[in-house]
Amino acid sequence: MRTIAVVTGTRADYGLLRGLLRAIEDDPQLNLRLIVTGTHLSDAFGHTVAEIERDGFRIAASVPIWSGTDTPVAAAEDVGRALPGYAEALKEIDPDVVVVLGDRLEAFAVAAAATILSVPIAHIHGGELTEGAMDDALRHSITKMAYLHFTSTADHRRRVIQLGEDPERVFFHGAPIVDILDTFDVMPPREVEEQFGIRLPEPTALVTFHPAIMDVAPASELVGELLGGLLAVDELHIVITGSNSDIGTEAVRERIARFVAEHPDRVDYVESFGQRAYLSAMRAASVVAGNSSSTVLEAPVLGVPSVLVGDRQKGRPIAASVEVPEPSAEAIADALRRRIAGGPVTDHDSPFGAPGFAARTAATLRNAEIPRPPKKTFHDLEQGDDDER
Repeated sequence: MRTIAVVTGTRADYGLLRGLLRAIEDDPQLNLRLIVTGTHLSDAFGHTVAEIERDGFRIAASVPIWSGTDTPVAAAEDVGRALPGYAEALKEIDPDVVVVLGDRLEAFAVAAAATILSVPIAHIHGGELTEGAMDDALRHSITKMAYLHFTSTADHRRRVIQLGEDPERVFFHGAPIVDILDTFDVMPPREVEEQFGIRLPEPTALVTFHPAIMDVAPASELVGELLGGLLAVDELHIVITGSNSDIGTEAVRERIARFVAEHPDRVDYVESFGQRAYLSAMRAASVVAGNSSSTVLEAPVLGVPSVLVGDRQKGRPIAASVEVPEPSAEAIADALRRRIAGGPVTDHDSPFGAPGFAARTAATLRNAEIPRPPKKTFHDLEQGDDDER
């Protein structure tokens, strides 16, 4: 039996990992050990560890990381303080492999601790680009620390190989969200309204905005332009969800809180929907707006048009249903009007593979050779190295 540690630090990555957690839990040859960290443990961000507990997963270790201050220096200090906590958790669990997803500081810190302890790493969503944030540097660093790679598109697989990873250890298993969207039980709009005390009239914009320190403009300016553009669209109802814990989030959250208080007739706020309710609210919305990855991933797959603000997702595959206006209130308002007038998207292609990510990934975690220590050599590119696995 292999022991698989899986790390989750936010409501977003937990939603993507839930299917894989079930697949690992249901496999008699795999032993799941879940490490919970990041905003899951913060009351300010909705204490979303409660959702994990409601789902019935046993938590093997909880590692607090964030101090509550959102400056770059504070974030660096938080990561430094978190390393011993992650190291102790990994030492206690002693997994055969630790699974991390994405590019956040929590994932980077866990990967660093695992590397020092010679614990093999399996990385989900490597090879991607988000040029408006520091995520690229963190993501590619995790790729170089990881032994197994599960990419969401064939192009992302090729990028991981470009970084010197052996094609035999890089798998295009598709995006976790495809599994979720293929099977999730959509809530009726009225049920979402009643559960969260919000309104979902026609038209409604579902909005999420996260700060990104390498964006086209400071986050405090961008969120102001976004909110101004939303307000300029006559009769548009606005449902805003909570920002994450990235650097600069305090100013963004304060600006959104003022906006919500100033326009109670047109704006509702939900700190954290949880995945099923969030996707159900998205399905009911006329347009999705902001700079969350859901603007370019979930929304196009669900057929909901979206307006992407700023450079935070620059470099990701952008569907035809996603409009990227200039970062001004006027341009954002015009884009929102066009997307709403165009209605739902009925013809769209997805590069993110077929459903089955969780089953394919669990099988690879069970069957792949995973040495410890995870010694690897740099793979130089040769013709034909971009074949799919």
